Amino acid sequence: MVLWVAAVILTAAATCLRPQALPSAARATLGPFATLAAIIAGSVLADRLGVFRILAGLLIRERAPRAVAAASVLAFTAVVSGLANLDVAVVVAMPVALQAARRHRISAGRLAVALAVTANAASFLLPTSNITSLLLLGRVPLPPLAYVRGSWLAWLLVVAVTVGSLSLWLAQAGPGPETRAARARPSVRAALDLIPMFAAASAIRAILAAGLTLRGGLAAQLIAGSALASALNNLPAAAALRPAGTAGLWAAILATAIGPGLLLTGSVATLICRRIARDAGATLRAWQYTAIGAVLAPAQLAVAVVGLHLTSALR
Repeated sequence: MVLWVAAVILTAAATCLRPQALPSAARATLGPFATLAAIIAGSVLADRLGVFRILAGLLIRERAPRAVAAASVLAFTAVVSGLANLDVAVVVAMPVALQAARRHRISAGRLAVALAVTANAASFLLPTSNITSLLLLGRVPLPPLAYVRGSWLAWLLVVAVTVGSLSLWLAQAGPGPETRAARARPSVRAALDLIPMFAAASAIRAILAAGLTLRGGLAAQLIAGSALASALNNLPAAAALRPAGTAGLWAAILATAIGPGLLLTGSVATLICRRIARDAGATLRAWQYTAIGAVLAPAQLAVAVVGLHLTSALR
């Protein structure tokens, strides 16, 4: 409902302020959302074929120690987020995580926090991993192969830092309250949520025709972009940003993937994660999410930059 209200307000504002710019903005924004719709459809098919269940079974062992089980759940989340999509990852991984929490006596609330942070941070391996990356690449094109050549090592380093740190944090906590089984699964109906997201992104691009360009060096752009993505939500931030060159593109991609780990409202995926957890009787606490994100984000951004330099994506 919130998405639809925001979309209506933004579309009305764009119609009043810049009606002539709205059609061209919509055409420019359509491609990324069509790609994401195809990814969601493919993920639904993969789920029906049992691909995610098999992958979860391979990564998460029933008799593993608590820290290993937590690391396995988060690694599974990172793989799905990186290879499929952020929103698909939280829908697929949360039921698996809640089951693992009951079986291995892990705090379900903490695991929900860790899963949301991991899913966001890991959502930049492929251009299709996050709708924000697709929107940014629409402004500054980068061939898919060149993108992956640049991103793979940064992604591995970010996942290693995130999964390693959060697994230790989870292993130190008690089991927490008992939870119910979660029944969320990827659904074609999720594509309906793309309609208000598309409308909102198109309206923002129409209103801010020239876009917002982050100024300063790489560190300054990462800080400003992360603050913008977490405060506004990463979707409107990506729609508004116009990266300056390749370095600016990578700064914006990292900021809109990792930045949402600072605030619960930073991405739609985190809100989905909280809803699934709540339906199962677990609590994803906002203060805990922000505290973990504030500690991890600097390290995540730092190792990502190192990875991009080592693959020569940044020079």
